[in-house]
Amino acid sequence: MSAWAPSSAFSFLLRVRILVYAAVLCFACKAALAQGPPASGDYTTAMPSVQRVESEIKGSDPTDTLARQVAIFHYLNSYMEQIKYNRVGPRGSYTPTEAKLFDGYRMAAYKITQDYTKSHTAAETAAFNHLWGRYLFDGKFYDEWYPRLVGQLATDTKKGADAGLAQSYQRNQDRIQHGLNHPQSGGPANDPVLDPMGIFAGAQKDMENDPKTRRCLELGGTMDECEGSAIANIGKAVEDATARLIGTNGNAEKQQNGVVLVGSYRSRTDLPEVALTWNGKAVLRKCGTLVDDTHAYTLRKSGATTQIVVENEPSPIVLTLRPDGSLSGPGNIAVKGNIISGYHNQYNCPAGTSHFNCTTSSTPIYSPSMQRCTIGQLASQPAPPPPPKPTGIMGQISSMIGGHPVATIYGFRVLGPYASSTGMQLSFDNRYVTLDCGQAHVNVPYTVDDTASGFIIHVQNGGGAFLLAVAPDNTLRGSGSTTVSGRLVTAIRGDDVSFTPHSESCNIGTFAPKGQQNTMRASNGPVPAVPAAYSSPTAAPASASVAAVPTAVAAPAALAAPTAPSGTRAQFRVLLSSNFSGANPLAGQAVFVTRKPMNQILRELGVAVPARATPGQAMQALQTQCHSTQGCSAIIQGMSKYYVTTAKLDASGKATLSATATTGPYYFFAIVPASGGSLVWDVPANLTAGDNTVAFDEGNAERLR
Repeated sequence: MSAWAPSSAFSFLLRVRILVYAAVLCFACKAALAQGPPASGDYTTAMPSVQRVESEIKGSDPTDTLARQVAIFHYLNSYMEQIKYNRVGPRGSYTPTEAKLFDGYRMAAYKITQDYTKSHTAAETAAFNHLWGRYLFDGKFYDEWYPRLVGQLATDTKKGADAGLAQSYQRNQDRIQHGLNHPQSGGPANDPVLDPMGIFAGAQKDMENDPKTRRCLELGGTMDECEGSAIANIGKAVEDATARLIGTNGNAEKQQNGVVLVGSYRSRTDLPEVALTWNGKAVLRKCGTLVDDTHAYTLRKSGATTQIVVENEPSPIVLTLRPDGSLSGPGNIAVKGNIISGYHNQYNCPAGTSHFNCTTSSTPIYSPSMQRCTIGQLASQPAPPPPPKPTGIMGQISSMIGGHPVATIYGFRVLGPYASSTGMQLSFDNRYVTLDCGQAHVNVPYTVDDTASGFIIHVQNGGGAFLLAVAPDNTLRGSGSTTVSGRLVTAIRGDDVSFTPHSESCNIGTFAPKGQQNTMRASNGPVPAVPAAYSSPTAAPASASVAAVPTAVAAPAALAAPTAPSGTRAQFRVLLSSNFSGANPLAGQAVFVTRKPMNQILRELGVAVPARATPGQAMQALQTQCHSTQGCSAIIQGMSKYYVTTAKLDASGKATLSATATTGPYYFFAIVPASGGSLVWDVPANLTAGDNTVAFDEGNAERLR
């Protein structure tokens, strides 16, 4: 029946989603608790020793204790491998401190499993191996041990490595897509008929030699985006030069630097609303009959109190940040703005046309107005999802002029460029901070902590995370050193760009703002302490060892094989449902129906999937191959032949499939992003004539970090 036959377009989109999730499922890790003074340096100093793991991690019995410890050792080695992979690739070497710690974890896990095997039966050993494998992916257990054993320096470094790997994956996908959309032989720059004088070819050559285009490519941009950026830069330069000649740029906005708060806030009565934008502006909406208006704002920090001071007449609007993330306003306050006092209507009739072609345009007439409105407690609103990528010709134009749309990050962010006397430079935008160290440059994620002593910026560089204190004079102050691992363009042949890795190390000192305007109001408070050293979490006393998690940890669903197929054809329905205590992660998501488990499918397609691997471990193996020199495009294409059908769950996480097909075992595979990682299902079901049910929940999911 038709339910078993999805459209080719839908199937293609679902295959793309599988590839994306496979590449990022291990890239998110939860933030550890910050403890002690911050610093830059070797992240392995924030990793636990073998002895500490063995002394602090205790289970419900000796076997349970050993299983937990083995799982942690395996996790920590995978953790370090991701950091090393991002820094030097699969063939690069570990640093001496990484190698020492890695070998220590590996040998500790090996010794425990070997000693257990020698003193227990084969059945007991198999059960033990299954137990530590379950703990390896047990989210509740991870939440208990990770913040206690892994320090902030390691956490920030891992986040930087995760971001680097994700960017690398996206670059590969963009390059594949660009190649599909722009064959080397196509386009006017390569066509003697369309470009007989070589104008387009010459323009393309100029783009390829442009330092800004090369830098854009080195930071991860596609050729379309970087050439479009170069065009935009040329246009902006011409615009600025013209403005200077005719004297119209005297009111040009000054470059801002400093911490900003980004978010949308709304009162319970839906009046009024305040939106704090990335460029340091506050948009006030629904204040009496005033039209929406934009005001500049600055941050004011006094101890643990953080305020947003919005410019307004006759007096500023002061909003105080509350511990729950809401804003507390001044109450009833006078606000100067504008109202619509009328409209200017204009009747337009093109010359020589009938009155049927005439149009009427209406332009509002604004007049100043002073009104009072009540700005009380404003609740923080969730950040909007990223806008959809435009497709077709509009998608190509979008890539050329500005890249793909991305989601805005809410919360405290940093604005503008900074430079250090050591030669290192930082440039912050909403999503990343660009690090420049000599010729090496890279985009890395960052976070901002609002502490009682001031703002602290976590620069999550995979080559060495570091912290910066924001001083009242808007300088950023840190210490130590870091390594910036980037890449340089070596050759450009049309759309084919070659790179070579390039790393340099720089000292971290004081970074001065390069803009003329500070987003923060000067205070008389003390200068925050210069971040000097991250510290590992303090060792817990023996009485506070990680407590045993209830042993009823759900095993991955795919470990239980369904009954043998009956091999007969029959009419049946499959009722898909999902049940979660909170938000349903499967709402609107895709489910893939196959006749084989995912680990077997990937193994048959040539992925090096370990024996007895869970579906999540199989996807991790796919992710590893995607980042190797082998690539994984052929595997992704090959997966389609294993799909019996696909289903998209509705907003409540339900769907119904109807078919006349062979009864017997089927597998229902899904993978979705979740907090701190991904959730993977490969639920087996023995389908029989009539109605069948397949339920997804937290119990039969495999959580991956």
